[in-house]
Amino acid sequence: MVRKPKKPCIRDVFQAELIKGAKRTKPDGYPIIEKWMIPTLPPKELYQWDRRRDVIAPEDSGMSFYCNDSGFIPILNNPQGYVEKLRKYYCVIGIDPSPYDNMPLVVQKSQIFNNLAITYYYGSQGLKIIPNVRLGNNETIGALSAYPKGTLIAIGTHGFTHKLENRKIFKEQISIVVEELQPSGIIVYGPASEYVFESAIKAGIPIYQYDSYTMKQNAKDRLEKEDKNHEGI
Repeated sequence: MVRKPKKPCIRDVFQAELIKGAKRTKPDGYPIIEKWMIPTLPPKELYQWDRRRDVIAPEDSGMSFYCNDSGFIPILNNPQGYVEKLRKYYCVIGIDPSPYDNMPLVVQKSQIFNNLAITYYYGSQGLKIIPNVRLGNNETIGALSAYPKGTLIAIGTHGFTHKLENRKIFKEQISIVVEELQPSGIIVYGPASEYVFESAIKAGIPIYQYDSYTMKQNAKDRLEKEDKNHEGI
């Protein structure tokens, strides 16, 4: 005979544990990232999760999630299971589920919430975190109230800024981010064009640019091609 528990078992389907104790924004209820969770210095190196085997010195390196969403679905489904795996890194960049601007607004906000909730959770567990600022369309700009002012923030540009029309949108949002958050520095994974980051440059905000894995591979391929051409002379 199977014994029934005296108290009903409540499953945390919505992962409320992630934002336990967090202050919340109004009206959307995003968890607010605390300033003390964020390091004052940027990492020496920055890697993306699907290339974590490339990391040589994790204690000096930041781990980011600027890769296809499918690459970090296990973390989205079970953030608690990755705390100790991520603790070895100098810092963790906030997770990056994509809030594309052609998604329904409720889906965009849900993606942003997942980013902030998991980032908050890792910070509350003692990991150094750098919040990843990722917005959808202009109706999601209110999410910036969940980020502390005057700290390091991270932004991923690889892929999004390839199209010229996207660069203009991105530039406008960066300008809003700079005005609202007044960050102490911006960590950029991918290209950091002067056009896109003009507002930050004018404000004297340091930009710490890290080449993405694709950029590194392209540079390596170009070098190999040049070497072969040189050998053929």
